Amino acid sequence: MKDAIRAIILMTFVLASCSGDKLDVDVSSINYQPDFYRFDQRLFEAKSPNDLVEINKGLIKDGGELYEFYVYDALRSGSVYADSINQYLWYFVKDSMMQMLYTDIQNEFSDIEDLEDVFVDMFKHQKHYLPDENLPAAFYMYNSAFSYGVISTDSVMGIGLDMYLGPENRIVKEVRFPLYMKDKMHRDYLPVDVAHSWLITNVIGEDRGETFLSSMIYFGKLRYVMEAMLPDLPKHRIIRYTQEEFDFAMASEYQIWQYIIDMNWIYSIDMKVKLRYFEEAPETVGIEGSPGRIGQFMGWQMVRTYMEENEDVTVLDLLNNTTETEILKAYKPQENE
Repeated sequence: MKDAIRAIILMTFVLASCSGDKLDVDVSSINYQPDFYRFDQRLFEAKSPNDLVEINKGLIKDGGELYEFYVYDALRSGSVYADSINQYLWYFVKDSMMQMLYTDIQNEFSDIEDLEDVFVDMFKHQKHYLPDENLPAAFYMYNSAFSYGVISTDSVMGIGLDMYLGPENRIVKEVRFPLYMKDKMHRDYLPVDVAHSWLITNVIGEDRGETFLSSMIYFGKLRYVMEAMLPDLPKHRIIRYTQEEFDFAMASEYQIWQYIIDMNWIYSIDMKVKLRYFEEAPETVGIEGSPGRIGQFMGWQMVRTYMEENEDVTVLDLLNNTTETEILKAYKPQENE
């Protein structure tokens, strides 16, 4: 009987050791408790311009620089310290379109506990992999009047909930955004946008290098760290694709890579080529049926391959690795049979 128990324990250990998931880590012991604020609800509680005098003071205290930016830049209502700011905010909250939008935001985001849990967990993962990097101390949520989705400072994050109401929302249908952008204006993509914004602003920076390969590796590292922060998120959302777009990219990976090689683009510094392959677009020009940003997808697969082949390389090691050829040599996509 004892031998059987030992065998079971040993088998359990072996199976756990061979799970093969490098990003399957336990972050339950990490302490991280950010604050969450709802600017949208507090502003729309006002019953008169006079109410907004005190509400504005409270939001200045709680929101600081990000609230100042929100009012000045997103709402275009001037300085939060102006004598007439309560009147300008009143115009905003009493606007019929903004009231419709507020109603829809409350319907979609009346309960954000699930989002709060995801945000806490994802930044616990960042702390696990990158213990010396900053974490957001607070998340501020608001109606951005379709100005911004997610923005980051060095200490806090702002989230325009209106940008995640879903493509079928009555107001989203009417706003002048391209259809391919509206299709992704869904709360399912919110966690990955939060990770994306924070990492670029506070961890990875914006320097993509000069060459096509540099851009591939830059975005590959970015998406890999996002994957490490959100290990339970479906892979297609990490790259901000639909499942169909992701399936196309996976099925076409070998052919796309061969095309890039044939065109001698690996070390190209042609800005037009990089714009085609790395920037937002409904599709990648020159690759029929493809989603946009296919170069980001290819870079992510390149980095994933490198990390799978180098078990001892940590996420921190990856970010510090400036030897591009080492990562490039690991990438050998196979032709689908």
